[in-house]
Amino acid sequence: MSEFIKNNPSAIEVFLFYEGEKEKSNEKSYDKLCNLIGKNGISKENFNSLNEESRKKIRELVVSDPSNLRLCILSEVKNKNFMIESFLNITKIIGTQDIDYQDFEFWFNRFSSGNHDLDQKTFSDLPIEVIENIVEELDFLSQMKLRKVSHGLRNIMDERRPSYDRIYFSIECYYSHYFLSHLSICKFKGLESDRCWRRSYQGDDELKIALDGMQTLFSNPRLRLSTFDWYSASTEIDEDLSAILNSLNHKIEIVELETSLNGDVMVDLLKAVKPGTLEKIKFGGKFEPIHIERLAQLVQWKKAKSVSFWEFIPNFSSCMHHFQHFEFVSVDAESFSMDDILFVRNLFTQNNKLDYFDIGAGHIQSESKIVEILGRLDIDFNDEHWTRRYDIPGSKDYLKVIIRRERVYFVREISE
Repeated sequence: MSEFIKNNPSAIEVFLFYEGEKEKSNEKSYDKLCNLIGKNGISKENFNSLNEESRKKIRELVVSDPSNLRLCILSEVKNKNFMIESFLNITKIIGTQDIDYQDFEFWFNRFSSGNHDLDQKTFSDLPIEVIENIVEELDFLSQMKLRKVSHGLRNIMDERRPSYDRIYFSIECYYSHYFLSHLSICKFKGLESDRCWRRSYQGDDELKIALDGMQTLFSNPRLRLSTFDWYSASTEIDEDLSAILNSLNHKIEIVELETSLNGDVMVDLLKAVKPGTLEKIKFGGKFEPIHIERLAQLVQWKKAKSVSFWEFIPNFSSCMHHFQHFEFVSVDAESFSMDDILFVRNLFTQNNKLDYFDIGAGHIQSESKIVEILGRLDIDFNDEHWTRRYDIPGSKDYLKVIIRRERVYFVREISE
């Protein structure tokens, strides 16, 4: 027996009524019945009443479950009737216009295409490759809703690459221990099609919900982030992030990382990143030379291309050599010496990939001393600063040096 018939026995009842009504009119049916039982066997009113009761039952079966019409629709298709003609025939015989036309149209077109399978395929019946492709095109919120439907869909969700590639999380602290958190999850698909989901969390309880959500996001081994930003006003919550990262069984892929994490916690975060994926790091927390030493031991640091430090690094000269492989460097130090200036200048000779290095300090040597040690070559001046150009030995490029306020900029320029 067909699975459809087994699960929809009422469809046969509807079909038999439909086919029977097509073959005869009420008048002919009444006359035929009277010939069998006699003219006084049943009044015409009673006959019509019984017939209408039967029609009412069939009508209720069709309205409550459109699948009961499928056999009738298939019959119309096999009789080569047009769709609108078939729809009008069925509504007339069943006695109602309250038929789901979209469902009718779907099955009529499906049967007309040659697919006479009466069973309707559910989402879970689709090939796994099709489901995976559908899931991958969903936005973040839809994926999270789908994840709650069943264990099977959750497994599919957790095995596919998420639809987002940027996570921004910020935590503000008010009134000692009152937290206001903001989470943004985005997928960048061009300036006009960027998709973002944003939510704010208030208080400790909602903050826990946010952190649990973060753990769910990071637990997907296929997560690929082009950007991860973390700004927190609480070192305690920073430790919660560290605990989440340490609980993972895999490394996360991040291309650009920007955080307010301090030394040790930031080192832990870098350890959790898959080596070779991290290109750009922006350090917004506090660091000592010992932390730079620890960072420099990591493959993630060695393979990154760009670093920025926004807080002053004490005794920066002692760890300056750990920055010589980058393409872009921006740091703030408590102070820097003439030897540091020469060291940076020489980096542009030793590392032909280095394009930019700027260093700022609370205390800077006088401009005249910097010029003296670098030498006087081509000089340009605008309303804001002097620009000096120096040849780079062994290269057609030249080094542009800008001294402005408490910062010195070194920029590689291509000779024209």
